Amino acid sequence: MDIENAANEEAYRLNAFDAGLSVEITSDTMPSKVSGFIVDVKSDNIIIKPGGTEDFHTKVPNGTEITVRCFTGETVFRFKSILRNVVFEPTMLAIIGCPESIQREERRDKRRTTCKLPCVLVIKENKIKACIEDLTRTGCRCSLYESGMLDRWSAKFLFEEDCAVDIFFLPTGGTAKEQSIKGMIKYLRTAYDRFDIGVEFYLSSEEEKDMIETTLKLGW
Repeated sequence: MDIENAANEEAYRLNAFDAGLSVEITSDTMPSKVSGFIVDVKSDNIIIKPGGTEDFHTKVPNGTEITVRCFTGETVFRFKSILRNVVFEPTMLAIIGCPESIQREERRDKRRTTCKLPCVLVIKENKIKACIEDLTRTGCRCSLYESGMLDRWSAKFLFEEDCAVDIFFLPTGGTAKEQSIKGMIKYLRTAYDRFDIGVEFYLSSEEEKDMIETTLKLGW
């Protein structure tokens, strides 16, 4: 693969195309995006496992131009490619061309507010103490207080991508009661004994939207 610009270089340095990393595929021929993960990277193609889409090949015939987004932590690497082939045995795999040019994006496109908000995450009926360290109108990044109790593999099982999470904001200055918001986990980042998770908010009610606006204005 040719490295043509700084974003490309950073993508490879951060192992943006490692096996197991999540991707999203979009195309003008599909009404919605298809999620999946990278299986392998060859010298001239990337192999992707599309998630739960048996009619993927009928919507995206060979030769179709697609847009692929690869997710690594809070960074997204986006590139255009061509679907070269789809194999069905022993499982469905999409084979796409390697990118010639890669664009780097932030996972959250809103301005971030740095903060220290104590909270409790409820994931798969487990309660875990955490601290929100940056917040936007669409999501947040949480650092886990109890990371010493988790190893890398149990953390990956507990904090799997797109898993539902309830975040309970603990009472602090300017708030009189515990408040909560629902969302989904978008990434898990590990470094030494530290675990950070990124959460995208559902914002399904006006009350949740108002709560986030109030929290941002207080600027903890």
